[in-house]
Amino acid sequence: MDVENQAEPGVVVGDDGSAGARLAVDWAAAEAEALGTCLVVVRTMTPLMPNVDFVPGVITPVGGEMVADQSVLDYAEKELAEAAAEVGRQHPGLPVRTRVRFGRASWELADIGRQAELIVVGASGRGALPRLLLGSTASQVVHTCARPVVVVRPSREKTRRVVVGVDGSPASVAAVRYAYDFADRHGCALHAVHVWSEPPEDVFGPARSGGEGQQSPEDEGERLLAESLTGLAERHPDVEVQREVALGSVAEVLLDHAESATLLVVGGHGRGALRGAFLGSVSHAMAYHAPCPVAIVREGVEEHPA
Repeated sequence: MDVENQAEPGVVVGDDGSAGARLAVDWAAAEAEALGTCLVVVRTMTPLMPNVDFVPGVITPVGGEMVADQSVLDYAEKELAEAAAEVGRQHPGLPVRTRVRFGRASWELADIGRQAELIVVGASGRGALPRLLLGSTASQVVHTCARPVVVVRPSREKTRRVVVGVDGSPASVAAVRYAYDFADRHGCALHAVHVWSEPPEDVFGPARSGGEGQQSPEDEGERLLAESLTGLAERHPDVEVQREVALGSVAEVLLDHAESATLLVVGGHGRGALRGAFLGSVSHAMAYHAPCPVAIVREGVEEHPA
């Protein structure tokens, strides 16, 4: 076990001992093996503060340092060792490291994973209420991490297929690149989907149907798909690609297409009316409701961080 503060390469996964976290560890181990990198299993703990003076509305630790109870630390080490041993049985030869960090789980995962290939979390953990579809840690990690984040949800996978949302934004381009790489590694087909919502008749008028000098939404969608996929087919010649321009709600269409998929990939920010709200609406909806694991990829993500 390592308690140092250095960033880790490879695949970083949070493990709080819950069923959702164990599912995430299994997924992360398989992905680390496919990437040919290491797996880092992280347990975060809330430290205790000894010799505390209580002032109304203020907690002041005397001595200035927060510490963890040794019995709690020992239990965390034991659970991490068991998780690492199980990964070793399932994936012989995969390098596995364990880390204990003290602080808020989302902040610590974002920090330790700042140079990782990706960060993986379960959809819910020990602290999540049963009625919630996404635990607070997973939600916060999705919103704070600069690296690609995969939220592992229970999958009803029936087809080897990766679905990616395409809107032409820089984050979408990064998401398409990630989806293509993943599909190639895992022998999956790629389904690239651009979604447009039909505007009211009095807003765009004939432009909706591609009036003179105007592109129709379908033509614009096909153009965005072609531009976003440019050069990737040559790099991944074995990946079968399906392109689709669909009408409807972005979230609803992507969720529908993700049924039975291996992975759903979306960008962290969108374009147009969705830009700035994309992570809080579409990506968040995917992480909450998708019927398969979801990868959220931010703008500017490099394929192999330094």
